[in-house]
Amino acid sequence: MVKNMFEAFEEIFVHLMKHMSVILILVIILSRFKIFKNLMLKKTTNLEKYILMVFFGLISIIGTYGFNVENAIANTRAVGVIVAGLVSGPVVGIGAALIAGVHRYYLGGFTVNAAFVSVVLQGFLAGMYYKKIHKRNNKWFYAMILAALLEVLHFIIVILMSRPVLEALEIVKLIGPPMILINAIGVGIFVAVLENIYNEHGRIEATATQLVLKIANRTLPYLRQGLNNYSAQKAAEIILEMVDDLAAVAFISQDALLAFVGKGSEFHSPLGKDMHTKNILDVMKSGDYLISQKKEEIGCPESDCPLKSQMIVLLHEKDKVVGALGIYKTDENSITSFEIELALGLGQLFSTQIEISKVHQKSALLAQAEIMALQAQINPHFLFNALNTIVYYCRKKPETARDLLIHLGDFYRNNLMKSDMMIDLMTEIKHVDSYVKIEMARFGERLKVHYEIDSMCKCMVPSLILQPIVENAIKHGILPNKIGGVITVSGSISANNDRCVLTVEDNGVGMQQNMVDKLLEYNAERKSIGLCNVHSRLKNFYGENYGLNIESWPGRGTRVTIPIPLGKEVR
Repeated sequence: MVKNMFEAFEEIFVHLMKHMSVILILVIILSRFKIFKNLMLKKTTNLEKYILMVFFGLISIIGTYGFNVENAIANTRAVGVIVAGLVSGPVVGIGAALIAGVHRYYLGGFTVNAAFVSVVLQGFLAGMYYKKIHKRNNKWFYAMILAALLEVLHFIIVILMSRPVLEALEIVKLIGPPMILINAIGVGIFVAVLENIYNEHGRIEATATQLVLKIANRTLPYLRQGLNNYSAQKAAEIILEMVDDLAAVAFISQDALLAFVGKGSEFHSPLGKDMHTKNILDVMKSGDYLISQKKEEIGCPESDCPLKSQMIVLLHEKDKVVGALGIYKTDENSITSFEIELALGLGQLFSTQIEISKVHQKSALLAQAEIMALQAQINPHFLFNALNTIVYYCRKKPETARDLLIHLGDFYRNNLMKSDMMIDLMTEIKHVDSYVKIEMARFGERLKVHYEIDSMCKCMVPSLILQPIVENAIKHGILPNKIGGVITVSGSISANNDRCVLTVEDNGVGMQQNMVDKLLEYNAERKSIGLCNVHSRLKNFYGENYGLNIESWPGRGTRVTIPIPLGKEVR
C-alpha cells in the first residue's frame, strides 16, 4: 500500500462523508415536498412502487460514484438500497438494488460481481426487516445497526467471490472500515429524516383528530336531523368558527348548494343555487376527494370570488354519495396536510352521523307504527260496551250519560289524534281518567281508581304510556277478582331529584314470576302488545336503562313502575 492504513482511512472517510452529505441534503430538501411525503406516508400503488424503485435506485447510483481505490470503488451505494427495503418493503428494495447493481456491473472493476450480488442481497434482506422496523421506536438506530451488518456481509461476499483472495483482502482492509461506518451513519440519518416525516404526520393527525371530535360534539345535535339546509348551515358555521385560517365552508348535496358560510358567500347564495362545478361533479363520480390549489382549478365562474384553494370531501350514506363538504382558503397552494387530515376526518364523521340520523328516523317511524298499532288495538268491544253503558245511563241518569259521552269523546280524540310525542304528565293523566271513568261506570263499586300525583311532578312524558298499563290492571288484575279492587296511579320525585317515578298499582289477583318475565318479551303472535309496546318505547326515548319494572304477588296484586328522567334529552 502507498499510504499507511490510518491515512487511507481518514482520506476515504472524509471523501465519503462529503459525498454522503450531498445525498442527505438532497433527501432533506425532497422531504419538504408534498409529493415525496405522500409517497412515504401512504400505502403505495404498483405505479408508486416503481417510482420509489427508481428514486432509491438513483440515490444508489449517485452513491456509486465514490472514491477510486486500487481497482475498487469506496462508495455509499448501499444507503439508497438499504433504505428502500427498510421503508418500502422487499419489492422496492430489490427493485432499487437491481437498478444500482446493473449500473455497477457496467462500470466493471475487480469487485464487480461481488458488488452486484451483495447490493441485491442487501435490498432483499433490508426489505425482509421492513415490518419489524416499523414496530420499533428509534428506527434510525436499528437501521444503522442493520446497515453496518449488511455492509459487513458485503465485504464477506467480496472476499468470497473476488480473485485473487489476497488482493481482495487488501481492498477490504482499506475501504471496508470507512464504508461500513459511513454507510451505517448515512442509513441512520436517512431513516431519521423519514421518521421525522412520519412523526410530523402523526402529530398533525392527532391535532386534527382532537379538533374533529370537538366539532363532532357541537354538530351532532344538528346532523342528527339528517343533511338538510338547516343542519348544513349550522355545521358549516361551527367548522368555520373552530378551524383557524379557513376562509369558507360549504355543504353540497347531489342537487344543489345546501350551505355556504364565510368569504365569497355573496357569490354562492342563496341556498339552493347550483354549485356543481365540473371538478365537483367529477369527484362525486370518482368517489375520491379533491384538492385544488389554484383559483382556475376550482372552476368558480365568478371572477371576483376571493377563494383560491379548496378541498372537497364526499359524504356517504353507506355506499351511496349523498353530498360533499368543501373547505376553502383565499391563498393559492394553502391547503396543508393539517387541512387534508381535518377534512378527511370530518367527512368520515359526518357520513357516520348522517347514517345515524337515518337510524333515528327509522326508529321514529317504528315508534310511530307501534303507537298506531296500539291505537288500533283499542278493542271494538270497549266502544260497544261503553255505548251500551251510556245507553243504560241515558234512561237512569242522563247527566251521568252526558259526562260519559264527554269522556268517551275525549278518550278517542286523544287516542287517535296524539302521535308518538312528548306531552305534559297531567294531560296523560286526564287521558287515563277519561278511560277510567267509562270503566268505572261499567263495573260500579268493583272498580276504584285513586290518583296520588306529587305537585312537583311537572314533566313531559311520551303519550299513551299510562293508559295501557291501567287497562291491563283492570282486565287482568281487578276484574278476575270477584270482589273487584283498587288501582292507585301515583307519581313522586326520586330521592336524588333526577327522575319522576310513576307507578300503577292494583290489589288484584297478581301473577306468578314466570308470567311477569314474559310480559315484556316481544311476541308476534300475542294479540295484546300494550305493555311490551310501552316498555320498548320508553327504552327508545330514554335509553336501555329505562323501561317498565313489573312486580307481582299472587293473590295480592301487581305494581308497575315507570321511571321518567328529569332533564335528560330525549333520544
